[in-house]
Amino acid sequence: MKHPAYNDETIVAWLDGEMSQDAARKFEAQLRSDEQLSERTAELMKSNQDFKRAFAPLLDEAPLARMQEHLERHLDKIQAPASGISRRVLVAASISFLVMGTGVGYLARPLNSVQSENEHIRDLEAQYMALYSAETLLDMDSSAPILQRGLARAAQDIGLQLREPQLELHGAELKMVRMLRYDKMPIAQIAWVHVDYGPMALCISPQEARNSTEITREKRHSMNIAWWSRWGYQFVLIGRNPEPQLLKSARTLYAALSDDVFKTR
Repeated sequence: MKHPAYNDETIVAWLDGEMSQDAARKFEAQLRSDEQLSERTAELMKSNQDFKRAFAPLLDEAPLARMQEHLERHLDKIQAPASGISRRVLVAASISFLVMGTGVGYLARPLNSVQSENEHIRDLEAQYMALYSAETLLDMDSSAPILQRGLARAAQDIGLQLREPQLELHGAELKMVRMLRYDKMPIAQIAWVHVDYGPMALCISPQEARNSTEITREKRHSMNIAWWSRWGYQFVLIGRNPEPQLLKSARTLYAALSDDVFKTR
C-alpha cells in the first residue's frame, strides 16, 4: 500500500500539534517505518538543542507524566536500532519541547533549568522559531478575517487589544496570529515572513512583575532576539534577521504597542 506523501508544511503541523488525532496517528505510524520521513522530520526539528534531553519516542507509549522520570535512563539504553528503527528515527520521533494538543501548540518545560521563568519562555520560544524555514508560513491563510480571529483570541486569552495596523513592519508580511501554551500560561505568537530573512515572530506572555524594561538583545538557539517587558507582559521578537534590523523592528513594535492596547489585568 502506498503511503501518503508529507510535505514540510504537514510535518510542521504535526510538530505544532495542529493535526487532527486521526491524521496524527497515521503520520506517527508512517514515521516509525519511513526513514526518509524521519530524516526530514529530524531536519526540521534541528535547533541546536541537546537531544539527550529530548524524550517522547513513538516506540515508548509512556504517559506524559512519566516522560521526565524515564528520559535519561531510556535514552542511555538505546545503543542500537530497535525493532528495525534507527536512532535517527527515535530522534525524529522525540518531541523536544512540543507536547501534542488539539488546535494549539504546547511548549513543554525544560527538564533541568536554573533560569528564571521568563528566561525559560524566551528559550523555548527561540527553539520553536528555529524550526521554521522560509517555506513554513508561505501557504498560511493570512486573510483579514483569519488574522482578526487570532487578534480576538489574543484579547480574550491574555488581555491584549491589538490592531492589525500596529503590527505593520517594513519588509515583512503579517502571516499569522495564534495562541500557544507553556504549562498553563498562554502565549500569543504573531508571525511575519520577512522578504530577506524569512520567518520572524513576536511572542507575548503575561508575567507577574509589572515593571517595564527597555529592549534587550540576546541570541538563543541560533536565533536573534530582542525582548522587553511592559505592563505585566514579556514581548519577545525572534528571527534570523541581523541584530540591527531586528532591533529596528523591535523599536517599531515597542512604539506601536502603546498603553491603549492593555486592558486592566
